Amino acid sequence: MSAPALDAVGLAASYLFVFGFIGLATLLMRRQVLPASATRKVIHIGVAHWWIIAMLTMDDPWVASVGPASFIVINALALRLRLLPAMDEGADRRNLGTVYFPISLLVLVNLCWRGVMPSWVGGTAVLVLGWGDGLAALVGEGNGAPGVRIWGGRKSAAGTILMFAASFAVTLIMTMIFRAVPPGHDAVLETVGISTIVAGAATVVELLTPWGLDNLTIPLVVAALYRGVLR
Repeated sequence: MSAPALDAVGLAASYLFVFGFIGLATLLMRRQVLPASATRKVIHIGVAHWWIIAMLTMDDPWVASVGPASFIVINALALRLRLLPAMDEGADRRNLGTVYFPISLLVLVNLCWRGVMPSWVGGTAVLVLGWGDGLAALVGEGNGAPGVRIWGGRKSAAGTILMFAASFAVTLIMTMIFRAVPPGHDAVLETVGISTIVAGAATVVELLTPWGLDNLTIPLVVAALYRGVLR
């Protein structure tokens, strides 16, 4: 299959994947299998895996940018007009996290597809956001612990621990799969060290970033830090 044809397939698969995930979450919410607060985070975690589709199918940075760019507009309209209840039901309108997420994707796509960093490094950053921040919020909201208020957001010990653990696991797996270890280096020690540094930084950023801005700060900080560690 030619590169333009594969790009087109990837773009079509992207919209099917994202809207399919939103549709599934909406169904689960309407059947009261999950509350709206949980479906938001299920979508958050699931949509982060769009990056894998992009890595496997898209070569042209302009094509790879179409999905994130369009969802900046779609998510902004959905938040304002309450068009996607599985994403926005009960959410504070001051929290623009659903808009910041595709903005961070758009920035990372252009950094990766234009050669500034490998696409798998961007994927690590996006999956750290998806799994780390998503699971931290699910556990933090669901365990009933009072937590503490930091810059307008409630943070729980359980959520913070899970943020670190999930970020560490994602970074460890992606590093083991994709990073070529230089000759003479201890692969295990370096991989664990990199994963610990990245997970620690992501956890601190998540703790200190309010109003959904962590959907921007976590992936951008993780990507920049990872490239710094690799250098």
